[in-house]
Amino acid sequence: MNKLLIISVFIFFRSFGQQSDCQENLKFKEIFFCHVKYVENNINLSQDARFRKSVIFISNYAPVSVGKIMNYARTYPNGVFKEDLKNWFKWYEENKCKNIQLKNVYIIPEAYRTS
Repeated sequence: MNKLLIISVFIFFRSFGQQSDCQENLKFKEIFFCHVKYVENNINLSQDARFRKSVIFISNYAPVSVGKIMNYARTYPNGVFKEDLKNWFKWYEENKCKNIQLKNVYIIPEAYRTS
């Protein structure tokens, strides 16, 4: 019985220590999910300049299927967005403890570059 108690205490402190190793940048989290929400709310309404700014922001951190935005209208297809959205959440969960920093310069995907 003592061994079980010792093992339980060890597991508790080990898991507690692992949680404290997470250095989640809450400012990044707030900004990232603000952009995600804007894209989600406007995917079928208005893919305006602010929408494109949000997609550009996200694409500099998480995977975005920018090649599929290269259609005639330069719009983000809803079906492609839904798949990307899943990957954004997955990417954030995998990277949130890495103290993600905001970039000073963002790369604009070819789909959104002006000639």
